[in-house]
Amino acid sequence: MQFTTIILAGGQSSRMGADKALIPYLGKPLIQYSIDLALSFTHDILISANNHHFDDLGFPVVNDIFMVKAPLAGIHAGLTASRNDWNLILTCDMPNISAELISRLSEQLDGNFRMVVPQHSGFLEPLCGFYHRDLIPVIEGNYSAGKLSLLDLPGSVSHQFISMDKLLPQEIAHLFKNVNEKKDIPGYTDAHLTSS
Repeated sequence: MQFTTIILAGGQSSRMGADKALIPYLGKPLIQYSIDLALSFTHDILISANNHHFDDLGFPVVNDIFMVKAPLAGIHAGLTASRNDWNLILTCDMPNISAELISRLSEQLDGNFRMVVPQHSGFLEPLCGFYHRDLIPVIEGNYSAGKLSLLDLPGSVSHQFISMDKLLPQEIAHLFKNVNEKKDIPGYTDAHLTSS
């Protein structure tokens, strides 16, 4: 099934002290991991951000419509700009998401669901999953009601949670590792940080 990949890169990076999407991580900018993963499925890629840091990466950069500091705003902007009904949401700071996981999620894309995300030990990973454009009015309604959490969406739409509980805890921790702080970068030094 054809889909667009929307890479969320609009976070404040306050804990990192620099734009973490462009920080070198094991030899390449952190966002490049999400781009490389997306390119194994599609060349239809959008980058959700509110600055010009990503203009040279070769993909359209989509600015938020809702001026709130929440991933919900980036997903809404990406869905609005997308040319496809189904959209893979990735975030720039989870470099270990695998093609196998994306393939498994994509197997659930049909007319029955509007949101497909992984789940482990009762926790959702909403920043790695598939979102249908039918979610746009739902997100807009939640925004108007002041509900900015992605965890509010499943209660309003048909969804499928894909269990990861067959994996070992350390495998889950690796797969969904989030790079938020300097200490999350192997062998980091302040000299590696790109000024924001």
